[in-house]
Parts: sequence; structure tokens; C-alpha cells
Amino acid sequence: MLSEYPIYFDDVKLFTPESWEESYAVIENTNQTEAGTDQVIVTRYDKLSVSASFKCSSRWAAKFAEFRDKDSIQVKLYDLKTQDYKTRTMRMRNFKTGPEKNSEKTRCTNGLYTVNFDLQEF
Repeated sequence: MLSEYPIYFDDVKLFTPESWEESYAVIENTNQTEAGTDQVIVTRYDKLSVSASFKCSSRWAAKFAEFRDKDSIQVKLYDLKTQDYKTRTMRMRNFKTGPEKNSEKTRCTNGLYTVNFDLQEF
């Protein structure tokens, strides 16, 4: 399904990831009233967090490192609820990268890399 609905970071089309796991959180505040009951105020219903993994060339690993250094990224992805693309402002966290074993001889690259990171919506 991800290949049919590509993901975009700041209008850069990404290739299909090895893994892409989305989770949604409800943001709420709980206050206690004078009567002692809890009053819950829901601030938001769909705060997105993503855990992603890509296997890529050294060029793409460098591009992901550029996204890592930005304060925020405009992530455009397919929303199952609306059945359309939705753009979310996110930040990249927990960035990890490492070379694939014996990939340094791959033509036209400086090796292949595994890149893992988390995205958190503002």
C-alpha cells in the first residue's frame, strides 16, 4: 500500500520504506473541580508519531541527515480516515544510521545504509 501512496518530506518524494509504523495519541488535560470530580478536556484526537526504517544509498542517507537537522519537516502522507493526502508538521528524533555489511563495493554509491528514525507531530 505504501508504494501506491508515496510519502513526501518537504515536497521530496520518498521511496518505499522497509517499515513505517504510525501511532495516534489523544492529547488531554485532566483537572479536578472544587467538587472533587475530574474534568477532562481533549485538546487533540490524532497526534501522529511514526517509527520508520529505510535501506538506502549513501546519497539518500545524507538526505535523511539533512532532514534530521531541520527544526521541522512538512510530511505529506496518505490519511486512511479522509482517504486523501494530509500534510503534518513534524520533527525527526532518534535518528540512527549504519552501513550495510559488504556494501561498499556497490556501484555508483559509497555503500548502502540502514536509516532509522522517529517522527513526532507538533
